[in-house]
Amino acid sequence: MSNEIEKYDDMVRKYGLSHNIATNKSKGIWANQIPSDHLFQTYEQFVCKRLANQTFGIKWPELEDWGPKECRKFYNERLMEGTVLPTKYHLNQSDNAIATTLAGTTPETREVLAYRWNNGYAFKNYRNRVLHGIESVQTSIGNEAGAVIKRLMEAEKDMDLVRGELDTENGAISEAKLSSRAKHLIEYMRANLSITDFLDDIETNED
Repeated sequence: MSNEIEKYDDMVRKYGLSHNIATNKSKGIWANQIPSDHLFQTYEQFVCKRLANQTFGIKWPELEDWGPKECRKFYNERLMEGTVLPTKYHLNQSDNAIATTLAGTTPETREVLAYRWNNGYAFKNYRNRVLHGIESVQTSIGNEAGAVIKRLMEAEKDMDLVRGELDTENGAISEAKLSSRAKHLIEYMRANLSITDFLDDIETNED
């Protein structure tokens, strides 16, 4: 188990994931001790039932029978929207019942609970929390890659346009009276256009 935890600890560091998803047994992550995942899940179940009662009107007699499985299902299917928890379902530590339940816990404990609950990590073991975090990183990288590809396509389009304008045989500039030296210089410029010449302009326009 310790080797498995170390493996996930390494992934948390490698991908820059929040330390709040680590366990109380993680090495070199916590300055102060935090509760076990089992205790965090107890808190998560209480928050889930409180929200189900207050927001969705589910009666306590029904909620009394809810265990981790039922709470996990409710959290993932009724509260989460894809990989995101809407702000309206975020942990409300000002709620009297929740504040009473968390009374006496450390600031680190409340921070970890809030982070996990608000960011889709509730009711997940360490392995699945790391997996959820990496999936979020993949999505972010994919979005960044898409933006880069879009910029490259726009730059290529602009480069083709400028090359056409600098065409001394068929482009608009072909109608100008130019010396052979000027034509040679323009052809040299046209042949040495680089896509990077246009990327800065695209970034400026986006700003």
